[in-house]
Amino acid sequence: MHRQPIKALWTGRLDSESDERHFRYFQTIDLSGENTGAQVALLGYAVDEGVRLNKGRQGAVEGPDAIKTAFAGLPVIAGAMVSDYGNITHDHDTLLETQQELAAEAAELLQRHQLTFLLGGGHDIAYAQYLAVRQAYPGKTIGVINIDAHFDTRHEAQSTSGNSFSQIIEQDDEAGYLVLGIQPSGNTQALFDYAERHDISYVLAERFNSGVPDEVVSQIQQFIDSYDVILFTICMDVIDSAFAPGVSAPAVLGLSSHVVAELAATIASCDKVSSVSIAEMNPVYDIDNRTAKLIAYLMNHMIGKKFS
Repeated sequence: MHRQPIKALWTGRLDSESDERHFRYFQTIDLSGENTGAQVALLGYAVDEGVRLNKGRQGAVEGPDAIKTAFAGLPVIAGAMVSDYGNITHDHDTLLETQQELAAEAAELLQRHQLTFLLGGGHDIAYAQYLAVRQAYPGKTIGVINIDAHFDTRHEAQSTSGNSFSQIIEQDDEAGYLVLGIQPSGNTQALFDYAERHDISYVLAERFNSGVPDEVVSQIQQFIDSYDVILFTICMDVIDSAFAPGVSAPAVLGLSSHVVAELAATIASCDKVSSVSIAEMNPVYDIDNRTAKLIAYLMNHMIGKKFS
């Protein structure tokens, strides 16, 4: 079900009612759905059914609104206009039907706006994002870049938060997959074997212990150059739980928030990126809204890099 945006989420500190240099997003947000001139769109995926099916900790259903609340108080950057299109919720018989509903909405937003943020919710949002990208760009090759501790390529009979990328790979010969931040302790040998069989490119988390290596930047750029369109997604459980405790599967020895911010800005600033999904934000386990605030910062950082 598509639920309209909630005005009450968009509040914050008011420094000026007239000087745009002081404006924050709660002052400029468009809730009408009619501002086709807005560069940025927000659409929530208030769904954690995929997490439940994947035997994870539920609570991500509340993620989109927590993210929007944190984002509302941030200063407007690069003069960006933002439209909030509300949330998709799960009231269908199957998760796939909900994914298809999000995809139909998101595909339209990809045509209307320069950058669309899809806010989760479980990482089954990534398969819905893929369906939207495929609908918006028929006949194009799609490069999927996922910042994640997990491959999420499990073999399941139905959609879950753990098999979005195996669904994409096995259904689309024109799609490739690059994962940044893989944790050996978070993936079985069977998943590494699957990656080898399906030519999945990945970079282990330990490669980012001292920042983002130049050779990894080159690898990312080569991957981007190989495809017509880039689907970019971030699973917040890739970040160390000290920085992002509010997730379904907290990371031990995860990436630093600075590394993810650098990677996100590099990838999102690419002209081939028109959508970014951010998954697994679970307010039930967050501390002082730490994870929600981090996501809001990442979003604003990407907006600044893309539109400055």
